[in-house]
Amino acid sequence: MSQTKDTKMTIPVMNLPWVESPFFEQIFSQLNLDNETRKFVKQFAEQGYVIIDDLGIENIGEIIDRIVNNLTPIYGDKGKVESAWIYYDRIQDAWTFNQDVKEIATAPKIINLLKILYQREPIPFQTLNFRFGTEQSTHSDSIHFSSVPARFMCGVWIALEDIDANNGPLHYYPGSHKLPIFDLNDLGITGSYQNKPYDIYPVYEEFLQSLIEHNGLEKVELYVKKGQALIWAANLLHGGSPVLDKNRTRYSQVTHYYFSDCMYYIPLLSDPFLHRIHFKEVKNMLTEEVVNHIYNGEKLEVNSEEYEVERLKFELLQFQEQLAKYRPIAIQSQDEVNVLKPQLQTVESELEKLRSQLYNSKTELELLKSQNQVIEAELERLRTKLYGIINN
Repeated sequence: MSQTKDTKMTIPVMNLPWVESPFFEQIFSQLNLDNETRKFVKQFAEQGYVIIDDLGIENIGEIIDRIVNNLTPIYGDKGKVESAWIYYDRIQDAWTFNQDVKEIATAPKIINLLKILYQREPIPFQTLNFRFGTEQSTHSDSIHFSSVPARFMCGVWIALEDIDANNGPLHYYPGSHKLPIFDLNDLGITGSYQNKPYDIYPVYEEFLQSLIEHNGLEKVELYVKKGQALIWAANLLHGGSPVLDKNRTRYSQVTHYYFSDCMYYIPLLSDPFLHRIHFKEVKNMLTEEVVNHIYNGEKLEVNSEEYEVERLKFELLQFQEQLAKYRPIAIQSQDEVNVLKPQLQTVESELEKLRSQLYNSKTELELLKSQNQVIEAELERLRTKLYGIINN
């Protein structure tokens, strides 16, 4: 009979958030966490999200009210203000000019919770403030913001007023974060160097809907009170439900976080195997400094503007190729025009002759009409005279 030894398994070190590691249970069992933290971590690992009732911010209600009151007048002033972008229904990066927005995005309690979940320093890098429900189709943030190593990104959504079924609640699919991360390449689409990347985005949205139906994922809507928050993992499928009451607002704030010691890029606009990677310039709200791109501990110099330069070069090359393609057609067309020109001139000359004849005919016709009127008048005079003679 064979004999076996009772050996303790060594847990491999992986470039992956420990809450998404295939060895999560083993790591989890060895950590000395209090019961509340264990429940929090377990929920996030299994479901891909967790709801926070208390952000740990003093006077949070007053801060929220100030955000709503100060931002409401500027929604719709479309354009760039300092480092922020303002649209009809949202303001991107209001943290750059509104201290209250920044205070919520950098709340110490949220930062500490994210440290526990990812075991790296959180980097809050973007805020989005909404006044209405977005009704946005289901998506994964991983196609918009990703990292190397993967999955070191998350979002925190905070209700700035009470949210219910009627004012366009957030929806999500628990456990969907465990699905593979899909990008446009998986759908046979080259996403890089797109002029209008969102023209092809519906293909991705339709794919996700098919994926949801195939896996039988359950949709959950988030009904929360003012000041509550949702933390979700990078690949959790989520979106905005329909706004049933069009007269209501749905004020909310989203903060997106990367984590330290990664590289940061936009998969929607990237094709790594074509050497086209749209790297992001990431500014840490906590330090207001640009974050270094790190690959396995090595700092790399990344120029985020290089992608745009290369994209423009690519567009120029495409234009030149099209020009080369159509130039022979244009030359052939010019040769045909040169042949047709004399024929056209002949036709125009004949047409001018006909116009002249028509004019002359019109003149003769007018003359004949005048003569005819004189003849008819004379004929009428003779008829009258004849009737007079007969009657006498």
